[in-house]
Amino acid sequence: MAWEESRLGTLPVQRMRPGDHACCRYTGQPGWDLVAAYAWQGLERGEKVIICPAPEAGSDEARTRLEEYGPSLDHACRRGQVVFTSMRRLLHPGPRFTPARQWQRLQEETEGALAEHYSGLRVFVDMRWIADLGADVAEVVAREADAAHLFTARPYSQVCAYDTHAFEPAVLDAVRAAHPHDLLERPGMLRALHAAGCVRLIGEADMATQVAWLAALREAFHSSAHDGHLVVDLSRLHFLSVGCASDLLHLSTDAHRHGRIEVRLGRDKAALLAGLGSHYLKHLVLVEDRDR
Repeated sequence: MAWEESRLGTLPVQRMRPGDHACCRYTGQPGWDLVAAYAWQGLERGEKVIICPAPEAGSDEARTRLEEYGPSLDHACRRGQVVFTSMRRLLHPGPRFTPARQWQRLQEETEGALAEHYSGLRVFVDMRWIADLGADVAEVVAREADAAHLFTARPYSQVCAYDTHAFEPAVLDAVRAAHPHDLLERPGMLRALHAAGCVRLIGEADMATQVAWLAALREAFHSSAHDGHLVVDLSRLHFLSVGCASDLLHLSTDAHRHGRIEVRLGRDKAALLAGLGSHYLKHLVLVEDRDR
């Protein structure tokens, strides 16, 4: 779409799928709720999960932080489905970082996960390992941009987390451009992206974000009233509440000057809108998106 021509774009962490490569930013402390959501989704999908926290955090602290957002990881850790490690240990016995060595090890870990009968592998990496290993930042960023072969047709996903205190703004911009996806900063957020005749809503639409949800929809309806056509893209919306779905239908009902309102969404959200009576609005067209 017009707002994200060169990238696949922004996702909520819960929409990460095998083959996805995403970056996220944080300031000072990682968003452990984001890491926890990513890890627990992997467990639910039967994947193996590797967490590489910042070198100064360590495995014990990372595990404690994750367990603040979910049940104990004792069983998953004992059976090896969740592994806390570091890039230094992951690259062992290589003497230093090279893209080839990192690619080789990640491929080996993916193959090992499949051999252990997991459905795939997902990895979370705090990129402060770069300074710990004395790696060249430019070389790492180049590797990020050239890693598509790790993800294409493979049951592998990876989130790379960058501390805004540890990396220059130019590096962070290059990193964002190098990744097919970037993530919303935390679960529970809602982001609206506007373009001519379109609005894309990403994240979660519920009681906590309803004010922002309504504001974004009203802006989109108002700005598209002159030509009578609007696309509401909900394909990257993780959760849609009954209240927010009703808001969309109420605004559509009152949109007398719109000849066509096209809503792009997944099957479950289409069923919700249909259950609320969307079929009575002849100018409202639901287009199911099955990619995510």
